[in-house]
Amino acid sequence: MGGGVQVAASAISEIAARRDLEVPVTILASSTVERNLDMRLVRSAGNVCYETMDVRGLDPWNREARRKMDRFDSVFTIFGPLYRWSPPFRSIVGFAQPWIIYPHNECYARLPFPQRLKARLKFWIHAQFFKRADVLVVELDHVKEGLVRELGIPPERIHVVRNCLSALYLDEGLWQPVTMPPVECDLRLGFLGRNYPHKNTAIFPEIAKTLETAHGIRARFYVTFTEEEWRACPQAFRDVCINVGPLTVAQCPRFYKALDGVVFPSLLECFSATPLETMAMEVPLFASDRRFNVDVCGEHAHYFDPLAPETAAGRIAGVFGAGGGPDPQALRAAREHAIAFSSPKERAEKYLALLTQGA
Repeated sequence: MGGGVQVAASAISEIAARRDLEVPVTILASSTVERNLDMRLVRSAGNVCYETMDVRGLDPWNREARRKMDRFDSVFTIFGPLYRWSPPFRSIVGFAQPWIIYPHNECYARLPFPQRLKARLKFWIHAQFFKRADVLVVELDHVKEGLVRELGIPPERIHVVRNCLSALYLDEGLWQPVTMPPVECDLRLGFLGRNYPHKNTAIFPEIAKTLETAHGIRARFYVTFTEEEWRACPQAFRDVCINVGPLTVAQCPRFYKALDGVVFPSLLECFSATPLETMAMEVPLFASDRRFNVDVCGEHAHYFDPLAPETAAGRIAGVFGAGGGPDPQALRAAREHAIAFSSPKERAEKYLALLTQGA
């Protein structure tokens, strides 16, 4: 789900598009990932065998998955952990679990005590499986530093392969429509992602209130929650937000383009594609002042304290208030930065190099 689907779909598409694969590659993809693939491209790829396989978390009775994986010399799990203690293959595992590398984060304090204990136990178990991987793949340097610091993993076992903008964002012909319910407001702000606690979306009502009372701007937030997540939101949240539901990867560009700005208030990430995608769509980005955002966006985002909603409102009003608006030149520079950050082709080549090493 979430960013894992985007990364998997992009990497698989790039691998399938290659016609020079010297080593046979088998792709075992979930049905969710498959819904985001051009299956004509995948099934016509040379030296690529594709299968659909759903494995849901720690499933020791999934003998089919174990049997299929055990046929291979190397297995790359796009995002782990892979729940195998001593697999008979070289295990390469993508790591994207910030709760493990930032164990003293403020998100724990927001959880009820039983949930806090459960979360700490869950992530401790995850960490034990991550430590069993032969190679770990991360998306930014701060994640590598965290793995060395918190889990004691030797740095030579950790490879940094930058996340990137999907090639989809550069080809408007592939974009799919999304229904954006109309609403009376001055600003249409948005957030793309699941409603996990660390995403910090609970500050949206306070941002909307401050924008209206302190700056005279009536804003509404468009979100992409599941129906279950939306039903769990308090009424104060639903009063200022409109839920369009989960989107496919191909719908995301249209979602961004329909907004005046994107607010990304996350407290905890390894890497999120939302900032890159927002910049690529030339939409103003308002992001939490955290390293995982600053390392990606540099000077191309408007940063705020994610624990102080009024600072977010102030940054938004600074761009849109008093008859102003975003600087087109700055938005173009942000797009160029996002495109140059890394490329899907480069990422896929690095994945393949790790997977086929010694083959």
